[in-house]
Amino acid sequence: MPGTAPIPVYQAIIDELVDETRLHSPLAKRVATDDFLPVAREDGAINKLVPSLTQEQRIWLSELLMQERSSAIHDTLSVLSWWIECRDVTLTVNGNALPADLSGMGMQGDYIGRVDGWTWPDET
Repeated sequence: MPGTAPIPVYQAIIDELVDETRLHSPLAKRVATDDFLPVAREDGAINKLVPSLTQEQRIWLSELLMQERSSAIHDTLSVLSWWIECRDVTLTVNGNALPADLSGMGMQGDYIGRVDGWTWPDET
């Protein structure tokens, strides 16, 4: 990506994580729709639980799983922000440092803001 500016790259990364939260939680989707759950040893409990739930309970569980997914991304970004702010870690694109905060609340704040529909500030 020669000539790529750091701020748009940072924004694209955060926005992709927002999309990942909204669009890509196969387990949450399967629980909500009572769709086929893969038979795997680590899925044993979920395969026993889901069929016993009402549709309303499956939707609640699906929402809980989505919240946990969002929380995990938030927490990961929080740790990464801490490393950038406190340990002089730098992420770069083409030798230019990526920002680690456009909202004043760290990468995790930018992420949560975008999840909630916050608009990116003007680059100028």
